[in-house]
Amino acid sequence: MKLKIDLSGFRELERALAEDLPKATAKAALRRTAVNSMNRIENGMKNHAPRDRGDLIASIKTKPAKPQRIPGTKRYARSGGVSVNTGPSGRPEGGNPAWQENGTVDMPAHPYARPTADAEGENVITEVKGELTKQIDAAKARIAKKAARAGR
Repeated sequence: MKLKIDLSGFRELERALAEDLPKATAKAALRRTAVNSMNRIENGMKNHAPRDRGDLIASIKTKPAKPQRIPGTKRYARSGGVSVNTGPSGRPEGGNPAWQENGTVDMPAHPYARPTADAEGENVITEVKGELTKQIDAAKARIAKKAARAGR
């Protein structure tokens, strides 16, 4: 199956992030955008997840991805972007989420993550553009307000 998505209008947003905002502010805006845009996937996964005691549903969260350590050192690998993970937290009270998604020899599959990602993927990308524009405008407003206070 081939998936073709048209991405347009992101060049202006990339320029605004790189030129109009400090690096830390731009990265924070990207992180907020990613987390807010993935709420659609998180909610869909919760709606499609099998309901037993509700532990699996309660464990589905969207959070920034942890940085990866460089093997054999105490240092972390440099990251040029922002990554978020959406899915079960992997806590034991939720069971093994892969068993629910893929099934086992004794249990049929009850997919909840893949159908949601397939159905909402394009909507999330569309939402990223609007959300990123909103985050950039809010960051610019905060910077202008801070500069006005400092200029008094």
